[in-house]
Amino acid sequence: MTTAPLELLRAKRFLRAKSQAARAMLSPAEVEARSRQVAARLLGLPSVAQARTIFCYVSHHSEVATHALIRGWLAEGRRVQVPGFDPQQGLYRPVWLQDFERDLAPGKLGILEPRTFAPAGAPAQIAIVPGVAFDAQGHRLGHGKGYYDEMLRTFAGLKIALAFDCQMQPSVPATERDVPMDVVVTETTVYRRS
Repeated sequence: MTTAPLELLRAKRFLRAKSQAARAMLSPAEVEARSRQVAARLLGLPSVAQARTIFCYVSHHSEVATHALIRGWLAEGRRVQVPGFDPQQGLYRPVWLQDFERDLAPGKLGILEPRTFAPAGAPAQIAIVPGVAFDAQGHRLGHGKGYYDEMLRTFAGLKIALAFDCQMQPSVPATERDVPMDVVVTETTVYRRS
């Protein structure tokens, strides 16, 4: 494993704190309203409209809300994967979800995840992920644990991040271990990696 230079780690820590503070300024009503705007833009993407299998994070606290999206896809008969913690590996892996209310419970980090860990055998067509900060080139800054980078390292489908405008930055520092997003969707803009 390559260790990032100290300056890069400091830059990530600073940007993470700055972006988390900006998102924390949003009231619950603003998070809800802005999440609806992000969801509308996301659902308008042809790749999302056509996908039959979708990996999606289960939102927590002030992240762009995904519960209604997941419930909607399940109701449409689409197959949905969500992150589940693999206690053997100490990592998160995609797990198929059948029923939002029945199958999910607070997990390792207090986030809803499958009650039973059974890794999905086949990858989804698109992956929808959260993050703390992003730039227009698709660079993503998470919480620093690398769980999503590990899950997405070999993912060949379309990688889409959901964010609020306040999380967008001019530039996000990245290493070769940081998996870039193909698309970042906010309440006002769809950014595509060039």
